[in-house]
Amino acid sequence: MRIAILGAGAVGGVVAWHLARAGSDPVIVARPQSARRLADEGLTLADASGSATVTVRASADPEGLGPQDLVLVGLKAQDWHQALPLLRPLMGAGTILVPMLNGVPFWFFQGVTGPLSGHRIAAVDPDGVLGDAIAATSILGCVVYMGAARETPSRVRWNGRKRLVLGEPVGGESERLRRIASLLAQAGLTAEATVDIRMAVWQKILGNVAHNPLSVVTGATIGRLATEPHLRSVMRALMQEAAAIGEALGLHGFDIEERLKVAPEMADFRTSMLQDLEAGRALELAAIVDAVVEIGQAVGVPTPVLSTVGALALDRWLTRNGSS
Repeated sequence: MRIAILGAGAVGGVVAWHLARAGSDPVIVARPQSARRLADEGLTLADASGSATVTVRASADPEGLGPQDLVLVGLKAQDWHQALPLLRPLMGAGTILVPMLNGVPFWFFQGVTGPLSGHRIAAVDPDGVLGDAIAATSILGCVVYMGAARETPSRVRWNGRKRLVLGEPVGGESERLRRIASLLAQAGLTAEATVDIRMAVWQKILGNVAHNPLSVVTGATIGRLATEPHLRSVMRALMQEAAAIGEALGLHGFDIEERLKVAPEMADFRTSMLQDLEAGRALELAAIVDAVVEIGQAVGVPTPVLSTVGALALDRWLTRNGSS
């Protein structure tokens, strides 16, 4: 199977490392300088027990690679439009595309029935370019539970979590879903197939809206957000708003108190959004905050707490980056 990984940062790097170690021979598509370093140095994964390096293929020329059987994309939501020229050459008629995204994915309402069927989410695909460029039938949805940070183009620090939940956007089972989940599991990742990926996405969104923008506003780790009573109460309110939107979409069974719990290995973790703030990178506010607010407005569910926390997070980024 020809496998390409576009966006081998934190999450993409962890997945690429596991696939390479298992002998699947993925090729990492990266900027020229990063591709050279990966080819020369290999890809190193570091955790509490030490570090290990695997040899990887890397390329800055997707045209030369041509269509792949499987493309895993680790880009942040705001980077997809700019990366389309890199993605298009990798896509063929039978290519399976796995977007490893935080927040509401651009494909969320494609090909499904029920509330907002076919709705284009302006926050993540404002001009419809992604929906027009990427066939909905090529997509296999993915929800990521992982804590990692890219230290250099060839080194990723990781907390040991490696759970990927995969599913068909329209729901149900399929041969390709079983095949890709099995491939990733055999590589040592905790890969699960679900018949309801939209529920899995929204379950993750409850954590996204609670942890990410609030961590930017406070500078707090996930553990501190979950244990300080005044911050935990804000997190609960954020989750309640997101859960109410999920209910309006026909997604049921959210356990907010359970979702507020933090796994021990995540307690000291700084969210990806807080890492981006500290590094001066753009924040995933569109996918994690704006898209949820937009959907809430469309189904008549107000989001006063999320809108406020999102605005404060944006202001902190603007102030930190000299834009305000």
